[in-house]
Formats: sequence, C-alpha cells, structure tokens
Amino acid sequence: MEQNSFNRPFKRTGERVLGIVSLVFNILGVIMTLVVNSLMKSLTNDPQFQQEFEAEIWNDPTLTESDAQAIVDMMYMGMDWIVSFGWFFIAALVISSILIVIALINLNKNSKLSGILFIVAGVLAGIISLTSILLYIAGIMCFVRKPPVEEESVYGNDTMRPL
Repeated sequence: MEQNSFNRPFKRTGERVLGIVSLVFNILGVIMTLVVNSLMKSLTNDPQFQQEFEAEIWNDPTLTESDAQAIVDMMYMGMDWIVSFGWFFIAALVISSILIVIALINLNKNSKLSGILFIVAGVLAGIISLTSILLYIAGIMCFVRKPPVEEESVYGNDTMRPL
C-alpha cells in the first residue's frame, strides 16, 4: 500500500466509491435486461398476443395487404432482434462487472492496472452511459492521483547530521 508523508496509507476512496456505484448500476442493468428479454420472448411465443396483434394490423382500413404484412414481419423481426441484442448486452455487462470487481480488489496494490480495467469496463458497459462515465472518471483518477512525495533529508538520516 502506498504511503504519504504522514505514514498513512494513500486512500483511493473516490475511485472505490465510483467503482462500487458503477457495479451496482451494472447489476441493475443485467436484471432489467433479463426482465425485458423474458417479456419479449414470452410475447413472441404467446399465440394469443400474436393473434390480437395481427388482427389489429389486418383490420386497419388505411393499410394495404402488403403494408400490413410488412408491419407484422418487421414487428416480429424487431422483437427477435431485441432478444438477441439483449443477450449480447447481458454478456457485456457481466464481463464489465467482473472487471470492476478485479479493479476494486487491485486498487491499492496497482492503481494503473485498476485504471485500465475501469476504462475497459466502461467501454463494455456502454460507450456513453452513466455507468461508463463513472468508470472513465474512476480510471482517470487512478492514473492522475499520485501519493504525495515524502521529503527526504539532504543527509538521508536526520540522526547523523554534522554539527
């Protein structure tokens, strides 16, 4: 652990708090994405929903037959795409969460490694999401904040000074 001029450990509380808040946001994102994925999957497999949805589209007098068929096809394709992308998003958030935990564990031992892990985790959490911005700030703080330099005596040891 790094020491400052008062022989106290150099604290990285700011980086630790930002990392923990980001980890909580990642876990909430995984839970919300799982809920949306399961809802979309159940809707696409529910025959009653499919019948009601298609009946509403087919009964619209302003749509031609080809337009109605295109809307139905695009709706099912969009729902499948949301489910597929949701699993990719869940995987990225889980990897990001693992990197955050590793960075938090190594924060006091190797701040540069933690900074790199925070930034990579921020990219995986979404380039411009709130979580990623917090992780970018924590990563930059790991690189920029240095422990204060301890002033050394000119003679090296204060007890052996010449008269």
